[in-house]
Amino acid sequence: MHSIMKNLAAGSLMSIPSIGYATPSWFTIETEHFNVHYTQGHKSWAESAAHELELVRDKVIEQQQRSLEAKADVVVFDPYHGANGFAIPSTDKPLMALFTTPPQSDTVISNSSGWQQLLILHEYIHLVHLSQPNRSTWRQTLRDVWDPYDIALAVMPRWVAEGYATLMESKMTGRGRLYDNYTEALLTEFARQGALLPYSALNNGNDSYLSGSMAYLIGVRYLAWLEKNYGEHTLDAVWTRMQAVESRNFDEAFKGIFGDHPAKLYKRFVAEYTYVSMASAQALPELDTQLWHDFKFDAKNLRLSPNSELVAVTERDSKGRTALNVYTTQENTEAQEDFTRTQRALLESDPKDIANKAPDTFGRNKKYTLTPENFAGIRYARWKDDKTLYFIASVQKPDNQHAVQGELFQWHIERDEVTQLTQNAGIRRFSISKNTKAIVAEKVRYGYSSLVNIELASGTETLLSNNQLGDTFDYPEFAPNGDYLAFLKASLNQNWQLYIRNTQNQSTLQVPAPKGYQFLTQPSWSADGRTLFYVAGVNGQINLYAYHLDSQQLKQLSHGQQVVNSPQQLSDGNLLYLGVSPEGPDAFQLSKHHTGSLVTELSDTKQAPKLSTAKVQLEDAEVFTQPLQSQAYDKWEQSASMTLGSQYHSASTSVLHVGVKGSDFLEELSWHVGLTKSLGDETLAGGFADVKLQQGNTQWRAKLFSLDLDTTEQNSLVDESFLGRHQQKRTGIAAQVSHTYRQGTFSLTGEAAAHLSQLEMAGTDYDQQWLRVGLAQSWQYDKQAFSIGQQITAQWFDGALDETDWQGYNLGVSIFGKAFHMPMYVQAEQMKREDALLELGGFQSSLVDNTVMANTIYKPDLPFLADTGERYQGYGGGIAVTEGAPWLYYQQHQLDSAVFGQSYGLKWTTWFNGQDWSAKFAPAGISDMRLDFGISRVESEQYENENRAWMGIWFDL
Repeated sequence: MHSIMKNLAAGSLMSIPSIGYATPSWFTIETEHFNVHYTQGHKSWAESAAHELELVRDKVIEQQQRSLEAKADVVVFDPYHGANGFAIPSTDKPLMALFTTPPQSDTVISNSSGWQQLLILHEYIHLVHLSQPNRSTWRQTLRDVWDPYDIALAVMPRWVAEGYATLMESKMTGRGRLYDNYTEALLTEFARQGALLPYSALNNGNDSYLSGSMAYLIGVRYLAWLEKNYGEHTLDAVWTRMQAVESRNFDEAFKGIFGDHPAKLYKRFVAEYTYVSMASAQALPELDTQLWHDFKFDAKNLRLSPNSELVAVTERDSKGRTALNVYTTQENTEAQEDFTRTQRALLESDPKDIANKAPDTFGRNKKYTLTPENFAGIRYARWKDDKTLYFIASVQKPDNQHAVQGELFQWHIERDEVTQLTQNAGIRRFSISKNTKAIVAEKVRYGYSSLVNIELASGTETLLSNNQLGDTFDYPEFAPNGDYLAFLKASLNQNWQLYIRNTQNQSTLQVPAPKGYQFLTQPSWSADGRTLFYVAGVNGQINLYAYHLDSQQLKQLSHGQQVVNSPQQLSDGNLLYLGVSPEGPDAFQLSKHHTGSLVTELSDTKQAPKLSTAKVQLEDAEVFTQPLQSQAYDKWEQSASMTLGSQYHSASTSVLHVGVKGSDFLEELSWHVGLTKSLGDETLAGGFADVKLQQGNTQWRAKLFSLDLDTTEQNSLVDESFLGRHQQKRTGIAAQVSHTYRQGTFSLTGEAAAHLSQLEMAGTDYDQQWLRVGLAQSWQYDKQAFSIGQQITAQWFDGALDETDWQGYNLGVSIFGKAFHMPMYVQAEQMKREDALLELGGFQSSLVDNTVMANTIYKPDLPFLADTGERYQGYGGGIAVTEGAPWLYYQQHQLDSAVFGQSYGLKWTTWFNGQDWSAKFAPAGISDMRLDFGISRVESEQYENENRAWMGIWFDL
């Protein structure tokens, strides 16, 4: 589901994981062209954003004579304590989401005049770029009434959408990723290795290192190259052609202007970029360094233990799986001896053979591994002592169960014990005081970044810096003796600055940086606390620097030979660091005898250079403090879309759903009205009106329905002994209320439902009513490769059919998890009715669900009313290759203690509901959409064994 919706949510600044929506109270600031919705605490950020949005809109109109025809919804919140954003294009319901936490110093989005300005510009460009109306009258009319078609026509290749927004973010601010030293150094290194992505992988990557980011990083440079060589108006004409009366996709629109396919011109771009990168490598001096350890994919945050005998590093594989690994710093003599023995045996068996060349390093032995629990992640690990590591993981916010923030954890590596140390801290990078009783950390809340001291025993916080919007802090680093605290700070329109604070007298020194620098990050102290190493970027290179406190001199230790990060001084004086290549970072060792060169030209300004020559640019970033009127969020501001769905079930029938669906922006109030009709037969027909009200963790739902069900018309044969039940007409109303409590991965939901209807069956009319109360509880524990969870559901029914009272219950138990990253489950269910019959078979739809036909056991590979009984028992299980893949499943059905049949095959279901960020803010015609498909073999002694199939696209409010 994420991959589909992420294509729709075109504006995400980086790929992001699934997140929740915020549940505190929402408020709205309405401007001339925007509705800015924000959560509690974000008022100042939202007010400033509202001003910035109007300024950005005016400048974009001036720059490209385009704007949005519809007023855009803007959501301001902080769902996962990280810098990001996204946009969902639409000609009548455009939307952008702004995450308030600012980026850190070592990211590719750190180069900006201000996070708010860059983010708003990037996302607004997405909307203007992708939400232009179509000049074909009939296509635009259809876009206006049908959300899926509207968004489908807005979608462009990912590298085009992201590359163009990144191009505009850079041209209109003079900063951004086009002018980012770190990005340029990375791509230069990739080009020198012949590793720039092929065009076919530019959209979504190819599982190689950083390939998922290349839609932004390479995409922007390819588009800039096109503008430089063919002119800005030539590229702009592609967007005009895409909304023409004549239907064109991107490739057709592009080729009609440039005369060649974009893949062909991309090859030319890659050739030129590679040539320049190779030419610049010729003048680079050699670096006295050697490979220390070869990591398998991604490695970050290299940290030496106090005794320098261990090194901790956070690693990630190509599937995004993270682990905190601890290695010894001693050479792997065992691997070296094994290699020598193997080569000796090779030559002894064949003296004329040629032995393998020894690797540059045999690496280090891995001693300990910690994997994240329950999707919390592991970040910024550092040593408390030689046996204990502190790290940051994501924890549910105490006042918002759908959002997370960073909290401090402790890992005792020998006992493999993990303990949470802070509560509601909301911190990112940190440093541990000399007495280990406190930490200094960057705290981020509601977009405000500050440095705080946290006493770990009491949780007492002391503010150590200013706390104002626009300032961002990063990398607090205590010197080994605790006398100094180094930290980074960035203010509006400035570069990152490195400071050293004397912890005794609180005096502060700004550390000198090379002239013309743009990227500065990752300070690290020498063992004696008299030298501060850091990483900085100048002229497209990322290099190591060393500032000596005693001499007050700055030395440059590398000169563009590698993209470097995470310097750490070993006990022997050599410098350990990570060097980045297209295969990922590896650890290298720089000789202590390499003294580097003295930097004589130092930066004399805090202001960051603006490198754009574009005629239209934004003014310097600022925080706007003028108050704006706000009001409580209004759920009655509704938008609507036509809905169209269909379901095919070979066991029963095919149906078409047509309707209208609406909701407010946050889906607090949603509704769906529609008609359902079988295609080719008269099995199912009817209408429905659904409404759902979400109030925090409480959900109210009501449904009006009227349907005719004639199961004798189904594709599969039915048992004529139940013929009287096969023709049913139902008209009525159902309502239910539920409330959910969540704590971490534990969830408990209570529900109550009621049903009143008129039922006509076998020519007789009945009054039907029932009440249902139930509980559903679930829990899971996830360690990436392994997980386990359980779910229990219990429902009690009390009903009446005319004068006949009936009772019953439904019970369900499932155990699910993963082994070696492969999902699996087993489940059992039992249903019992007294003085009423259960009906086995059939499928749920927008018309028919368990509030309409409560005694139906829905099984999509069986026909409606395949059999009846008073007691049902079902057992089954399944396994999938990976998360999100179809299930290979088995299911057995028993009625009244007799085996009815069994089925096995493949099945898959997904839906875009409010549990996922992209679906939560999707237009009404997209949210609650459900996709099903399956193929199975159904075996039963009551009818001939058959192969069955089903598929559907429908709405499940």
